[in-house]
Amino acid sequence: MNKVLIIEDNREIRENTAEILELNGYHVCTADNGSAGYTSAKDYHPDIILCDIMMPETNGREFMRLIQADMFINHIPIVFFSAGTSPELQKELTDGRNAFLKKPFSESELLFVVKDGLNKAKDYPDNDYTS
Repeated sequence: MNKVLIIEDNREIRENTAEILELNGYHVCTADNGSAGYTSAKDYHPDIILCDIMMPETNGREFMRLIQADMFINHIPIVFFSAGTSPELQKELTDGRNAFLKKPFSESELLFVVKDGLNKAKDYPDNDYTS
């Protein structure tokens, strides 16, 4: 069962997203900001991370910097999501491994981007040095 970490400051969006994923066979962990999400990523070792861009405290951009600097978790694909983000920021945060999902998103869009992210992750070497 694939593990998903959801980092979202809006409780309703976080819980609804988690429920959709759980009903579709994913094991889900959640965090309400980037700092807590970073700690959860290190403890939980998810297969993919869904991260809101606009959050108080540690936002998506800062979360990305934390992840990139940590050799134990920097291989995990991230799907960033937001209702209003500039194309420049979207490009900065996404690459062949990471993706962007515009809010509001449908259940089918969510499931597609998660599945696609997990499939793309197989094309990258696994840098998990925790074993």
